[in-house]
Formats: sequence, C-alpha cells, structure tokens
Amino acid sequence: MRKGILKYLTLSALAIIVAGCQSSVSEKWSMKTPDDAPARTVSLDTMNMRNPFIYLDKEELTYYMTGDGGHVWTSKNLQEWCGPYNVLKLDTTVWYGKSAQITAPEIHKFNDKYYYVATFTRDDSQKNVPNSPVRSCEILVSDSICGPFVPANDSLPLMNIEYSTQSPTFITDEYGWGYIIYSRNNYDGANAATQIIMLTKDLAEQIGDPFTMFKASQNSWSSNSTNAHGSCSPMLDGPFLFDTEGRELGILFISQKEGTTAVGVAYTEKNHGLNGPWHIEPEPLLVGGYGQPMLFNDFDGSLVMLLHKDTIMAGSKKSIPRLIEMDSQYDKLKIKSKYNI
Repeated sequence: MRKGILKYLTLSALAIIVAGCQSSVSEKWSMKTPDDAPARTVSLDTMNMRNPFIYLDKEELTYYMTGDGGHVWTSKNLQEWCGPYNVLKLDTTVWYGKSAQITAPEIHKFNDKYYYVATFTRDDSQKNVPNSPVRSCEILVSDSICGPFVPANDSLPLMNIEYSTQSPTFITDEYGWGYIIYSRNNYDGANAATQIIMLTKDLAEQIGDPFTMFKASQNSWSSNSTNAHGSCSPMLDGPFLFDTEGRELGILFISQKEGTTAVGVAYTEKNHGLNGPWHIEPEPLLVGGYGQPMLFNDFDGSLVMLLHKDTIMAGSKKSIPRLIEMDSQYDKLKIKSKYNI
C-alpha cells in the first residue's frame, strides 16, 4: 500500500463508504419476517442481539439495526424496535453453503446503492468445497434498504482463502477506492492483527496484499494468555474507524482484560493517515462483557456508541444492545453519560 494514499474520514462520512458496485437488483422486494410471522415490537433493553449496528435513514427519519444472524429491525426513537425482517437473499451454492453463520454485519449506502458487509462462517455441509475458506468477510448489495441483498461476487470469496478474517468495516480514500478494515485472528500465530486491504471498483475482489495497522502484541492492558510475543490476548476484533474534533484519528476494537472482553482504542495523528503509526491507549474505555462497538450521530446530533453487553437474564446468557453518549470534542474519545432515549 502506498504511503499516504489514505485520508481520515469524519464521522458523517463513515456512513458513505463504498464506491461503484456494478451489481444491480431488478426484482421487487419487501421486508418480511421469518416464516411470515407478524412483526413484533420490543424494547431495546430486552433484545438479545450480538454485534449490533445501526444505519440511519435521514430522509425517512428511521433507524435500521442489524446484528448476528442478519435480520433487520426498524425504529423511530431508538427505544422501540419493530421486526425482525429478512433482507438477505444468499446464494447457497457458494463457499459458505446453505446455513452460513452471519456475524458482525454492517449496512451502508453510497451512490443510491446499499451494502451489507459481514463475517460469513461456512456450514458443515461445505467442508469439502475446493478453494474455500472456513470464515471470511463478504459484501452483499441491494438497490433498497429493504433488500434483497445479494452477493457482490457470486462465485469467489472476497478475501484470500489463506486468511481467517472477520468483523469487516469499510472506508474510501480521496480517489474513490474502497477498502476493508478487518480483524485477522490467525495472523502470525496467536498475534492477531487489525488489517486493511484495497478492493476492486465493484468490491468483488481484493487488490494486492493487506497492510497491518496494529497487532495484539502492542496492547499493554490485554493479558489473557501468553504467546511468543509476550503476555497478551490473542484476540483483536471489531474495528471501527472514527475521528475526533482534535487532531486524532482513532479505531475502536475489542480485546480481553482479566478474562473478560473490553473496548479499546488506538490512535494516530490525522496527518499520518491510516498507515499510522497507531498507538493503543494504555487502558480500555470499557471492561466487562462488551462487544463490537460502533459510533453514530442520532437525529438530534448527539454522538452515540452502540455495542452489546453480555449479561444473565432469566437464568440464561444474553447479549443486550447498549447505547452510551460519547464526546469527541478534543483529541480523545470520551464517555459522556448513559444515553437517554
């Protein structure tokens, strides 16, 4: 990757992330619930959803939330959510098979197209498919937020089959090229890495080799296991790019501290671009069962972090979406208060 080719993005620009997919979806589609059951309305604090992500439709003043499993929920106020709806139309003949596990998804819009990016894990029936990864990042595309989202490439995996990649998020550079930032957890043995790679204009294939932004071994506060690089957690997951109103460009991520998941932050100066060097903060933002953070501005302009919190409800483990109001006025991202819906 050429040094300096990438520029930082503002938070508002993070919702505009992909350029020029050539796929088109001509058939009409409306969101339907699984088995055509009636949609139901539930409160955010009672939902069970890992790795939630919110897309804002500013024209309709509607929030769309997706998470593990690939279903979509809608809301006008972030408190009451209606769904779940099916929006994905998967090709069951490709490498991930008929019962793929879909995790850590995101929805974005660019140039009147909608994109669904997620981690796909292959089902057992596809074990013997040649040149097939077990887990990889994939991109789906649709003309409508209601779907159907279909594969941008219906024959080849997006990522190199030698990689075990997950938790993708997208950005573009000043030239309109798309990039995927993701976690690679089998990188260099146990030393996981946050990496970035360039994509073709139709987002169907990668270009060149990945660039490593930072590794798990750079994280001083994560101490869950010991490997050849010292005492550090082999886990590095859930990257999400943001910038402050000061001079810092940041990435949120998930690792482990004292046996539980925690939200960390890495920073670099904006004038350095995504090539860094990246420096991980000496302490995490949050500790205690948190996962997959993302940032968005609500319809009133408040900066909000969305993530899940693992907890026990009615005797069973659940992952509850949580909203936290944040502050990025200075050089560092800071927790402001619990978000009041």
